[in-house]
Amino acid sequence: MEDNNDIIPIGQMIFILVLTMVGTGILTLPRDLAEAVPHDHWLVLLAGGGAAIASTFIHGNIIKLQPREQFFDVLSHGFTRPVAYVLGAIYMLYFLTFCALVTRVFGEVMKAFLFKNTPIEVINVSFLAASVYLGRKGIEVLGRVLEFLIPLLILFIVFIFGLSFIRSDLYNLLPTFQISFNEFIKGIPTTILSFAGYEILLVFGPYLKKPKDATKGYIAVVSVLIFYLLITTATLAQFGPLQVKRLLWPTLDLFDTIETPGLFIENVQVIVMTLWVLTAFTTASPFHLGATIMLKSLTKSKDQAYLSAPLLPIIYFVSIIPESVSETYEFLKACTRYGTTALVFVVPLLLLISLLIQDKMKKGARSNV
Repeated sequence: MEDNNDIIPIGQMIFILVLTMVGTGILTLPRDLAEAVPHDHWLVLLAGGGAAIASTFIHGNIIKLQPREQFFDVLSHGFTRPVAYVLGAIYMLYFLTFCALVTRVFGEVMKAFLFKNTPIEVINVSFLAASVYLGRKGIEVLGRVLEFLIPLLILFIVFIFGLSFIRSDLYNLLPTFQISFNEFIKGIPTTILSFAGYEILLVFGPYLKKPKDATKGYIAVVSVLIFYLLITTATLAQFGPLQVKRLLWPTLDLFDTIETPGLFIENVQVIVMTLWVLTAFTTASPFHLGATIMLKSLTKSKDQAYLSAPLLPIIYFVSIIPESVSETYEFLKACTRYGTTALVFVVPLLLLISLLIQDKMKKGARSNV
């Protein structure tokens, strides 16, 4: 902890976690679910959300056991310093990769709907420049920005979804409770990965005003779960599972079906694109800041502000590696399938077990004195 300007309350932390999670899979979640299971998509989504909630308690308890400790130092306590350097570098690359892929998806969406004649490289660099600026300001500024944005996002989302349900056909959600056990188990990994992003709590945890509140991070996952249930239900009710499988961005296609006769808004897509710009930015920025903080710990630097900009070229070049939109999503799926499983579930669980054992041994040693 460097100074009081980097301390944020749990409310702002929850906002950061919510917006980090939403941007990673919001555009394709209905299609991913439709491809994973034939029906009862909401049941699979609930199961995945439950697993993510359990994981946030693991992350929160790690922070409570080592309050005010940087994540790199916590890794050192749990696994020794050499292992911490390796894992710290992997986490940094993981955050950079996610930031890069979100940037690429943002560029593809902007080029498809708004800037058809603008090179995607220009879009990506402009997006990353704003992220670098916010990353230089630290987590307190990030928390305040997201605290300001989230009420606006909620207001627009409620309005848009209210309109989207008007022409929905609930028969597209049938049958219910007919999914087999094997189909259910097969679909859970897809839904768990759609919550990727809350692991940033491990890096931002030391900046909590009250570390004992770290386990309240589950509130963010519950909020995102409710949002995912709404968006999945609305999209599947509108198009049906078979048609959703053929759509690249079913969530955006859902909003294209909205009609607003007599309202002051002539083109709802203007609002949708505004929401997407804000959502993508508030997803990429925490990952960028998380990578900057990890780099600061690895290099033992005292100031993270000057470390934010040098990461921009790395993020940019990773973002242009995929040659197409489909390849970008394949890259993203591979990153979440392997990286998220290891870095969000396995490593934190082993770290918590190690810290608990060490804590118990210390208490036993004190009692024997």
